[in-house]
Amino acid sequence: MSQASMSASASNPSVPAVIASSDSAFIETIIQPKKGWIGIDWRELFSRRELLFFLVWRDVKVKYKQAIFGAAWAIVVPLASVLIYSLVGHFAGFAKQTMKSGPEGAIAIPYPVYIYAGLLPWLFLQQAINGGGMSLVNNQALLTKIYLPRIFIPTAMIGSAFVDMFMSTLVFSGMLTVYFFKTGFTPSWQIVFVPFLVMLLVVAAMGTSYLLSALTVMFRDLRFIMPFITQLGIWLTAVVYPQSIFGHYKVWLALNPFAGIIQGFRSAVLGIPWEPLQLASSIVFCSLLFVVGLFYFKRVERRFADIA
Repeated sequence: MSQASMSASASNPSVPAVIASSDSAFIETIIQPKKGWIGIDWRELFSRRELLFFLVWRDVKVKYKQAIFGAAWAIVVPLASVLIYSLVGHFAGFAKQTMKSGPEGAIAIPYPVYIYAGLLPWLFLQQAINGGGMSLVNNQALLTKIYLPRIFIPTAMIGSAFVDMFMSTLVFSGMLTVYFFKTGFTPSWQIVFVPFLVMLLVVAAMGTSYLLSALTVMFRDLRFIMPFITQLGIWLTAVVYPQSIFGHYKVWLALNPFAGIIQGFRSAVLGIPWEPLQLASSIVFCSLLFVVGLFYFKRVERRFADIA
């Protein structure tokens, strides 16, 4: 205890003695890059989980800030997409193929419902690819001026996309209700498998987001390629048309890690036959994608602030 502090305490007995030694309570934290392999500090991520929730809420607010329709865009975009792809599918003859892919003896699957069942998980993946891939580049101030677990930034984009998916699911539930009273169509009992598919979808989205966000910081050309990937992927993944048009060649869709997830959603909700090979391929590839994306992110994380 310093002499000045002792005299202040003696002249004013109401001042606690601990105040005199409060300077020693400050802990100096030095942040510097680590050498060698950087592991994942799960304890730090858990202790700062409130920051992740704040970032998710910030992304949701910023996304729809000053928009006329606000969060209603999370509903308008899927409905508009379903309308457009339904018209294209009817003219292209996809709707007839959809009726053949349904279970025998069951009520024909309404084509808009078939489209929505595939678009619902795909729009989530699309936000993970576009939004998650650009998350670090769009948050340069967070990378260069303050310290926070960097992995929270792309993860927050996944959380924001999950909020949109939840709102779109409510609309999908309303659509199923309308078609139940209109045509008598009911979802399959296999809908109980949807939570498992959602977990697989989140794993795929996180792995994709981690990998692309880290690569985009290193190679800025990817920001021009990612929109093209999502536009091409909607056709390569058979999102808006039935896989039956491929005939025997649909086995090659197992090479697409997202095809099994999209088809799995349709099988679970609509009761159409499952594709075990595609689903097994998605489980393996998406798990590997998550591990590779996570550890590559941690490997190059030390250079984000220098080149962001």
